[in-house]
Amino acid sequence: MKKINKITLLIMLLAAASVLVQSCGKDNLSYPTSTLTGHFLYNGQPVGLLQTSPDINSANGTGHALALTQITGAQQRYSVGEIQVYAKHDGSFTGKMFDGTYTVRTLTSKMPFEDFTGMPLTIKGDTQFDIQVVPYWWMTNLTTTFVGNVFTATFNVAKVSTNAARTLQYVQIAVSPTNFADAAAFSAIRTFNAGTNAGGIIVPAAAGSGGAVTVKLDLSTLTTAEKSALVAQGPGGHIWASVAVKTTGITDALYSDVIPLQ
Repeated sequence: MKKINKITLLIMLLAAASVLVQSCGKDNLSYPTSTLTGHFLYNGQPVGLLQTSPDINSANGTGHALALTQITGAQQRYSVGEIQVYAKHDGSFTGKMFDGTYTVRTLTSKMPFEDFTGMPLTIKGDTQFDIQVVPYWWMTNLTTTFVGNVFTATFNVAKVSTNAARTLQYVQIAVSPTNFADAAAFSAIRTFNAGTNAGGIIVPAAAGSGGAVTVKLDLSTLTTAEKSALVAQGPGGHIWASVAVKTTGITDALYSDVIPLQ
């Protein structure tokens, strides 16, 4: 009697395990295996963006660069909604995707270039997808100095977009003890409004076509809290800076490369 009970119990356990395995096999979806990579480019040059990956700054969760909707493809649930892909400071983006056809758009009034929607994209295996964009404003000929605690940036800014509402709002300097120096990650930040022309600061008029820019930040004038943040947040006394150009009505600015000061 005992032997029969043991055999019966073993058969029941094996049957239950078989059901569980089949159930898991039906319920679980496979992971995407293709990699989408690309850059936002203007005249072949990367567009500098706010660092938006949640791995870097979880508070900036709305900073997606692209929103993709899959129309057809290997993903069995492609109708569930948009897939969001984040951009890095150098204008690059990457994400794991299912093969298929997609439409691509930017988030409205988010990026420092003209919005687009309905852009077609086919992903098959690892796919490179560089996007040529039209910036509202563009920086050229950037030169910087750091002498006697004063960081100075000079460059030219030009209106590229023909959208009359996208005027120049301000130019900004951000400093940080890490090489993420922007409006989302900084120890100190200073804003210079369009039309400023005083104390060696020059920023073109808001509604013009651009011109020469000179902006400065004297680190000796930082507040005690800002100086403490530079020391506390980064070892080794490293300081980094970036320069940004902000467009009126647009959430994120256009950024320069990050510049080491010391």
